[in-house]
Amino acid sequence: MPDVVIAGGGVVGCATAVHLLEASPGIDVVVVEPDPTHARAATGRGTGGVRQLFTCPENIALSQYTLEVIGHWEDWAGTTSCRAPDLRWRPQGYLFVAGEADVRALADNFETQRLHHVDAEWIEPAALASRYPQLHVADLAGAVLSVRDGWLDPKAFFAGVRAKAERLGAAFLTDRVVDFTVARNTVRSATLASGRALTAGAVVNAAGTRAPGLAAGLGMRLPVEPMRRHEHYVRTGRDIGHLPFLKDVDGLAVHPHLSGLSVGLVDFGHPGGENFRVDPTYYARRVAPALAHRLRGLGQVEELRTWTGLYDQNRLDGNMILGNWPGHLDNFYVASGFSGHGFMHALGVGRGLAELILGGAYTSCDLHRMGYQRVLDDRPYPERGIR
Repeated sequence: MPDVVIAGGGVVGCATAVHLLEASPGIDVVVVEPDPTHARAATGRGTGGVRQLFTCPENIALSQYTLEVIGHWEDWAGTTSCRAPDLRWRPQGYLFVAGEADVRALADNFETQRLHHVDAEWIEPAALASRYPQLHVADLAGAVLSVRDGWLDPKAFFAGVRAKAERLGAAFLTDRVVDFTVARNTVRSATLASGRALTAGAVVNAAGTRAPGLAAGLGMRLPVEPMRRHEHYVRTGRDIGHLPFLKDVDGLAVHPHLSGLSVGLVDFGHPGGENFRVDPTYYARRVAPALAHRLRGLGQVEELRTWTGLYDQNRLDGNMILGNWPGHLDNFYVASGFSGHGFMHALGVGRGLAELILGGAYTSCDLHRMGYQRVLDDRPYPERGIR
């Protein structure tokens, strides 16, 4: 009988397995994942960004833990006989920019970030133009640069986390969790699509965009749905590989990628649903004008590739829902609703879940405000400013 069954073998599920096995060597952990290629998983389709520019202290702390691991990645993910995957880590910073309407909020958020030990600096528009001549600043009133942040190859990061989970002893099954048996307030077993049943002491629902459906079968409503996002790889006529990861209040996100730029502009009002279809007009209609406005002197810009991915978008407040439903589902733990931040926070989430499962409380970072009770109480706990 497994001690813990994890539904979902993406980066959150694997990170949870790692921390369970590090904290309790020899514990029996089974990770159930229907698609070992992870072709449609969020991690492989994301940008790989890791930033501290949040306003909820929990999100800041989770990013700081990820940066800590990145800082000693070879020791964390590698072994004496096998090198850790190359992350292609580019610590070129994250740059948040705002105009007059949003600069006060940006400044307030900057103070919050500094209070929580984020290495960041405030940059006035004139200094911003001098430092990044390609940036159009006439409509900007301020910017914040977090100098230690950056981006990496998310597939390499995930490969390292999964390999560590396997090395520590996690078992991986190619199957899908479809149902559960419950007695009183406890999930007794997980039923797989193959018909097999896994009896378990605890179950973790880390099934990404399918997590709400699994939870609903147990009466646990999650205000989370899949939401399509586009990402575009463009080639430019000028070398701008020195730029930081740029984000603005309208949703534009740009960073150097390969020999060009990776560009996205999230439509947070897009209807939910598992839709991977590429809108062939989206780049020209929405993204190209925003890119041309914010970055000048790029020369000829050519769209080379467009792809889509899914956010598990929490429509309540855009923050993760983490933990169990005390008194109702005591040993069923949810990790859902990351709204685009799951990759950068997976390690800390896995650590927190391991602490809850093994000890009944968070010890490294208090994540109780991310719990399910706020959903029941309809009390949002959102990020302020740029998402």
